[in-house]
Amino acid sequence: MKLKKAFNMAICACLLIGAVLILGCSIFTTIYYKMHQENDKLYFKAENIPLLVISVGLSLLVFYIFKKKEIFTKNKKLMAIGLLFCILYCLTLIFSIKPLPVNDSGLLDAHINSFVRGDYSQLTEKGGYLYTWPFQLGYVFFGEFMTKVFGSGNYLAWNLAQLISILFTMYFLDKICMECFEDAEICGIMSFLSMGALFFYNYVTYIYGDILSMGPQTLALYLMIRYMKTGEQRYGLGSGLSIAIGVMLKTNCEIAVIALIMILFINGIGSKSDDAKVKFKNRVVIAICMLIFVFGQKAYINSHYMKVTGLEEIPKGNPSAAHIAMGLQEDGGLEPGWYNGYNYRVFSENDYDTELTKKAATAKIGERLDLFAHHPFYAARFFTRKYITQWADPVCISTQNLDYVSRHHEISALGNSIVFGVGSTVLAWIMNVFMTLCYLGVVVYLAGVLRKRHVSDYEMLMLLLIFGGMVFHEFWEGSSRYAMRYYIYQLPFAACGLKVLLGLIHEHKLKKI
Repeated sequence: MKLKKAFNMAICACLLIGAVLILGCSIFTTIYYKMHQENDKLYFKAENIPLLVISVGLSLLVFYIFKKKEIFTKNKKLMAIGLLFCILYCLTLIFSIKPLPVNDSGLLDAHINSFVRGDYSQLTEKGGYLYTWPFQLGYVFFGEFMTKVFGSGNYLAWNLAQLISILFTMYFLDKICMECFEDAEICGIMSFLSMGALFFYNYVTYIYGDILSMGPQTLALYLMIRYMKTGEQRYGLGSGLSIAIGVMLKTNCEIAVIALIMILFINGIGSKSDDAKVKFKNRVVIAICMLIFVFGQKAYINSHYMKVTGLEEIPKGNPSAAHIAMGLQEDGGLEPGWYNGYNYRVFSENDYDTELTKKAATAKIGERLDLFAHHPFYAARFFTRKYITQWADPVCISTQNLDYVSRHHEISALGNSIVFGVGSTVLAWIMNVFMTLCYLGVVVYLAGVLRKRHVSDYEMLMLLLIFGGMVFHEFWEGSSRYAMRYYIYQLPFAACGLKVLLGLIHEHKLKKI
């Protein structure tokens, strides 16, 4: 039990350090993007601190008034309002911009259509996109289904599917909040706060696996918490099936698989009752089933494409070592560890041979680690900068992606304002204020956890996932788009911290009276 508590507190302490760093950055500097660029090139500029302080202060005043009037206790109404806002905002983006798939999204769209026509050359021929990235076959499999049902080039159907996934995410995140804290006021604060999460909603326009996978992943997290609370196997099996779907759509969900399995074994540690021992056996069964579901769907999809292409095995593709090697590089003009094309180049230079590429990339990793070991100050600067560029970006590249998906066709006047005009400036400022407010709440929450030296297993599931995402992307390819999927999961903790903060303000006012 002591080891478990020490482990939990160590995770929370690391997250607190990270949250303080992000909060500090959000106060003194901000990240922005210039329009009409070809790469995810970010820029830092000094924050308008007086305006930020006024904006955050006014936001807290609104929260305080709502608290005094007990509006936050009406959490179900606020949740409905939050979801309605999400629907209206996302539909506004979809119909005013009419987004098109771009970059990897555009390539995959073309290859999905080729697969539907029976052309599998991108998988079977050396150097093809799916020969290089076979992990995308799950997304392609789903894409074939979408194309056959809704037709080729029906991007409205894709956008609406992503809207449904966003709604699933926010709905089950609210339910996770209630399961973790069992406090209607905290859930009400989270629902109200969620209306500022525009960085997440903006991605309804980006046709890719990021958003599509978030719905099933969040459902899996909720069902696992229900399983831990009730012991009912249906929740555990449902969690396994949901996360398997998430992994099919986006392999980043494998971090959630690790968090889910870890919490299965962490949960119940310290209890010596016979009932707990029986539950432990059941947890082992659930963990095994989850792994069967995750690897089973991969095996099924691979088997399907082996059958239709005549391949004896699916190409191994570009090894993960190439991504890690790229994640440890600093290319001139680009941010540390962000995409610079190295993983493509090294695979091509080694004639698309997985083992040779792995050997070359591993050597590169060794070189960089040796450099870090001999230059610790450089290593600290590298990893700190990489962390900040991913996690202290209030828009999570979403404004840049709105530019990408709309620049190649004519859009409405409203869409033009949202992407390139006054609307873009206003929305970016809302996200900027939101980040400061959110991490202020997270810092208060984590400080409280460390002071009490207690955190529930339900909270730890979410915290483990966030921590895992932070650590993983310190070594993997960096991007604040990847951080977005963990940033949104901090809303319940931000809401909890804001409740504490609002309570302290209220007590201070009473003392003055």
